Amino acid sequence: MPDARTSPVGSFRVEVWGETVTIPSRTYHDEPESEAVRSLTATQQAILHCLYSRHCDGRIRQRHLESLVGVHEAWVVPFVVQLAVST
Repeated sequence: MPDARTSPVGSFRVEVWGETVTIPSRTYHDEPESEAVRSLTATQQAILHCLYSRHCDGRIRQRHLESLVGVHEAWVVPFVVQLAVST
């Protein structure tokens, strides 16, 4: 991920399979180049999409959320559910 323009704002913690996961409320990283994303493993790409689903730009959040459809990892669920219940 490129360096953030600003530090993440807020976070929340959830427990997934006995492990605590801290999820940022909003991030401010520019998106990496498509080629760099394609070079990642499937798991690394899912992690990247989870992190960008917290982005300050709603269009970026939406794009990365769409990339998470079909990812069947328990740690993805809190990223998706939190977006559904946010106000």
